[in-house]
Amino acid sequence: MSFKQIKNKKISEIVREQIEEQMRSGELKPGEKLHSVVHLAEEFQVSRSAVREALSALRAVGAVTIRQGEGTFVNDYDFSSMSDPLKSERVISRQEMLELFEVRKLMEAGAAELAAGKRNDEHLRVMQEALDDMAAASGEDVGEASDVAFHLAVAAAAGNKTLYSMMAQLADTLRRTMYEARRVWLFSEKKTLTRLYEEHVVIYEAIQSGSADAARQAMLTHLSNVEKAIIDGISQS
Repeated sequence: MSFKQIKNKKISEIVREQIEEQMRSGELKPGEKLHSVVHLAEEFQVSRSAVREALSALRAVGAVTIRQGEGTFVNDYDFSSMSDPLKSERVISRQEMLELFEVRKLMEAGAAELAAGKRNDEHLRVMQEALDDMAAASGEDVGEASDVAFHLAVAAAAGNKTLYSMMAQLADTLRRTMYEARRVWLFSEKKTLTRLYEEHVVIYEAIQSGSADAARQAMLTHLSNVEKAIIDGISQS
């Protein structure tokens, strides 16, 4: 007999699931504007940071659009596209993790390279917003949702719908692996989380400057560092 691993859920995940359920049921319809972060925090009786992370997670998979100065709007989203070959109810093995990073390096290095030549002001704004959220992460929120949002923004800037769709399908798994990497770093050396943020800034600046080679290399360096942190954590557990 096999059992699924039981995990404690973060508050932000519970908020995300409840908003997602309202979208699935039709209670929240495409185009509808969500209440403000302050209102949602009061409604769910949680912190504002938990609501922001939940919304960032939904934005990361394209379920909502956050417009600066306007609010958060529900998208016409096909939740069946959230199917993930690495199911969230079980632990990912070391071999699966290695294979995941092989795929990420192939896809995301190319995405960063393309983004350097195709990005527009809106793409850069979304990336910068994710960076700002990452920098502001604290406490329970280690910033993984913003991390996913940044990487999906890079994929969007690449201008390839197939690539973006593939990245979006991996979003939940990416969020879990990013959470694990950030948790490991948070409890080992606080400065390493700062370095992680700085690596994203280097990727952003390379894309902003239009340097395809620099963007590719910055993404590869970043993914290699994250991979090492996670694999080392698995080996020590």
